[in-house]
Amino acid sequence: MAKPEQFKFRRIDQIGALDAQQDGVYLPHCFIDTGDIDVLLDCRDPRRIVVGRTGSGKTALMRRIAEKVDRVSVLQPEHLALNYISNSTILRFVHGLGVKLDPFFRLLWRHVLIVEILRGHSGIVSKDSKANFLERLYERVAGKPIQVTKFKRAMDYLEKFGGEFWQDTEHRIKEVTETVEKDIKAAVSIPGGSLLSVGAEASGHLSTVEKQEIVTRAQTVVNRIQVRELTEMLEVLDAVLDDPQQRYYVLVDRLDEDWVDDHLRYGLIRALIETVREFHKIRHAKVIVALRLDLLDRVFTATRDAGFQQEKYETELLRIRWTREGLTRVLDSRINHLVKRTYTNKLVTHRDVLPAKVGRQPTIDYMLERTLMRPRDLIQFFNECIQQAEDKPVIIEKAVRAAEGEYSRGRLGSLADEWFTEFPNLMMLKELFKNRASVFAVGDISSSEVEDYCLQSLTQSKFKGTDQISEAAGEVIDRQMEPRAFVLNAIELMYRIGFIGLKLDATQPMVWSVDGRRSISTAEITESTKVQIHRCFWRVLGIADRSNESEGVESGHSKG
Repeated sequence: MAKPEQFKFRRIDQIGALDAQQDGVYLPHCFIDTGDIDVLLDCRDPRRIVVGRTGSGKTALMRRIAEKVDRVSVLQPEHLALNYISNSTILRFVHGLGVKLDPFFRLLWRHVLIVEILRGHSGIVSKDSKANFLERLYERVAGKPIQVTKFKRAMDYLEKFGGEFWQDTEHRIKEVTETVEKDIKAAVSIPGGSLLSVGAEASGHLSTVEKQEIVTRAQTVVNRIQVRELTEMLEVLDAVLDDPQQRYYVLVDRLDEDWVDDHLRYGLIRALIETVREFHKIRHAKVIVALRLDLLDRVFTATRDAGFQQEKYETELLRIRWTREGLTRVLDSRINHLVKRTYTNKLVTHRDVLPAKVGRQPTIDYMLERTLMRPRDLIQFFNECIQQAEDKPVIIEKAVRAAEGEYSRGRLGSLADEWFTEFPNLMMLKELFKNRASVFAVGDISSSEVEDYCLQSLTQSKFKGTDQISEAAGEVIDRQMEPRAFVLNAIELMYRIGFIGLKLDATQPMVWSVDGRRSISTAEITESTKVQIHRCFWRVLGIADRSNESEGVESGHSKG
């Protein structure tokens, strides 16, 4: 082990922040490109929706693209004033009655994206520059295959829905929403009052016939929203961006944050996905969206309609996956940047500061097998190691093991946070897995254990609110669900989130959702199915480390 000259770890040292938004010191210098950037910057490649779990590097990838290209707009939903929609009395009223707002949401996204590209590409910043742009555009388009009548209709659309489109995106969203509100108000009459003055509670005073009449009229307004003009706007945009050397990109990130009410957020995200798919018609522009994997699942579940086929979206998805080699490069680049910033210009890697082995296993393998194959996990583990090595030039084996305890607790908490929206009681299930063998059979979780767990959780008020887990526990106590069914559902859920791996039968290897096979049904799980708790959580759950014993314990992920 070659020690860097005069180097000692300090308590304040770290190799980066866990949130890419806050990682300004390391990310610009230590970004590792695994080929995803070239895919996303290729306008001919259909992959434009970046999907990954929390901490997999989606935001880092988007930030790198924004730094790499000159012609780019970055849209963040919290800056789009989309709460203006959820606060709209008219839209909330008709939506509460059952009016499907999907066409409006798609109009909104198409309009925002089209105008953003036009404004960014042409440098429109005022009324005069807009007029000059439209004049030049007409001269250019007149000689193109696009018909002049289509062009005029597209320009009429811009005037109606975006007469001042040099204004910021927030202004344009309000402009479009107000136009739609006005059309709905004109088409719908409310007995005894104005549509502007009613709230969702007013629906309780309407008869069934009156409600149906309102829904029919409002839905008609929403359904006829400028579909033809929008299609023609895409043709105009393609004609404008006719230079392959002048490609334009729009990046949309941070959709997992609380930028609008959930009941509208899922509809808006689904509409964005549908809209982004339409933009493949523009040869030299690309809209790139980053989405958390669990959020994408919730969106598809909440907005699923007749004829929905999830597989048809796979063409547009770019799933972020990391190999051991890639994650090792992430770690080495950050260690090297930490050391050379203050101490030396010599290249320093994990081999220079970590012990060769932990137990009988190479240290880098030991650490990687305790991650969910995400950069954030490895960064957090090494940051914890630094805390145990204060004033020392290297990290010894004892320090790695001590750091693992804090890291394991942190990862369990992060997993709970990641899935809190859908399963606020997720971490209650950990009680069924504490102090077990590293590999055990599903049948080892007895019915009496399940009944005791459900009874204690309910009687001691340990559950936080209501979710699928707390409801199932109540059904077990009320004898409406068999304890074995509870176990199978719990195993399926914990597999899906990466907490456990499953060996379905003796002829198959242990499989993990973090390796790509995300879907396993309860019908595939039997009493003899082997369960392995991910090593990431062994310390916090009191699982004995028997990785050097011949018990068939398999890695928490493949070595791909």
